[in-house]
Amino acid sequence: MTSEQAARRPKLSVAMIVRDEAAVLADTIENVCDIADDIFVLDTGSTDDTIRIAEKAGARVATLPWTDDFSAARNCAMDQIESDWILWLDAGETLSAESKSAFRQFIDREADPRKVYMLMVVLPSADPSSSAEQAARMRLLPNLPGLHFRGRVRETLEASLAGLGLSVDMAPARIQRHRRENLPARKANKARRNLRIVAAEGRRVEKLPVSLLLAAGEALSDLQETEKARQAFLQAKQLAERGSTEMLDAYYGLLTTFDGIPELRDQQLSVGLEALEIFPLDAQLLCAMGSYLQMQNRLDLAERSFETAVQYGQVDLETWHLAEIAEMAAVCLALTQQLSGNNEKAREVLLDALQRFPDSVRVRRHLIDLVVKLGQVNQALELVGALVGTTPLPTPWRNAVLGACKAASKDWLPALGYLQSAYVGGCHDAFCLRWLVVTLISNGQMEAARPVLDQWLEREPNNNEALAYLSRMEARSREENLAKNLRVDRAGRGTTAPLPPLDAASTATSPPLEIET
Repeated sequence: MTSEQAARRPKLSVAMIVRDEAAVLADTIENVCDIADDIFVLDTGSTDDTIRIAEKAGARVATLPWTDDFSAARNCAMDQIESDWILWLDAGETLSAESKSAFRQFIDREADPRKVYMLMVVLPSADPSSSAEQAARMRLLPNLPGLHFRGRVRETLEASLAGLGLSVDMAPARIQRHRRENLPARKANKARRNLRIVAAEGRRVEKLPVSLLLAAGEALSDLQETEKARQAFLQAKQLAERGSTEMLDAYYGLLTTFDGIPELRDQQLSVGLEALEIFPLDAQLLCAMGSYLQMQNRLDLAERSFETAVQYGQVDLETWHLAEIAEMAAVCLALTQQLSGNNEKAREVLLDALQRFPDSVRVRRHLIDLVVKLGQVNQALELVGALVGTTPLPTPWRNAVLGACKAASKDWLPALGYLQSAYVGGCHDAFCLRWLVVTLISNGQMEAARPVLDQWLEREPNNNEALAYLSRMEARSREENLAKNLRVDRAGRGTTAPLPPLDAASTATSPPLEIET
């Protein structure tokens, strides 16, 4: 770049509001220092080494007493920035490596100062086997007089955008949030803070706006105060503009408050139908509805819901949604078809999904499970080879596939030989662990199955099938201990009834749907 080009180059400031972020702040600053002309950190009362770390990393630092008002803090920071553009990040966030260069080029060559740009913010799942969540957020702002935030929490630029005649567009970058955002203690602390802010605002105004009702509902959900959360989301739904993103957020939140409560399933189904009348092609609502219908064994209607999601599903980018919602819709459709006995139809759905999403590990794994179930050994070997990424397929993996196919046909002894050989050979993928657990149990080797099951749960802690095996094993252990105690107590005065067998067939289920709303 020539000196003349550098002089004309738009200046970019990265802005952050922080408090006690010593653990992650340096990583964020280091991530953007090569694309930012200025890094500005506004500290709101840190008691750790946050300020020293920020200054050492090359950031400008200012301080502001915290007043439970995110807009006040953001507007204060913007007043101290002179660059052409401002990129807002939270401590712990980073730009994905593959998008940084394109993002800087975008600012230099294409960014329109009459627009505010959204970036996709990605939150990794707490469960490595589940989908990340993502939402588009206004993070790249032209530094214009009169552009400022409003709202103590869930702060927004909407009023300023209208006043300045600015439009909104997407910028080519992805912001990765830190995994700590999933920690229960951190979520609870943020929830209590947000409820304090909402309560303070409630004392000031006659009626809370929809944004604060949503903030309250989310906070109450994180604190497991489900009934109160339901009431907050219900109020938000009633006050939100019909068809708006806020109304969709309210429906999403409201539906989650019925999860895990069997006696409220009909009510959850009713709310889902109501939501679909307003958002008939929303992919997440369609998948959620399919899941609810499947739980009530209404498989024909569940299949129609998933099929609509696959063929026509849409996503509101400004809501938090599953990053892999399209792939998950296809997987859920195939699973429902399997439950209805339409295995070949399910196979076609997964093959089509794999063509559309060739890099989807989720789709490929479910297709492998299905072709194993169908005894299609050669296709299973081919699919696993593509998953592992090596040709020819390593012997342990080949043995795992052959063993799984034998187990699927209930040829348990040969299956055990193949799967144990695969395991000893170093194949500890969830695929191998699952089939080894099933086979060990079916061969009556309960004690040998438990450590393998523990490994499986380490990789997939929320896998419904693995959790079912764990529950049955623990129940079996309790029953055996009770029986032993009874035998000791009765000392020859009778015998206890024999324990029912624990077999894989009675425990195995289809892979979990993993639908979240």
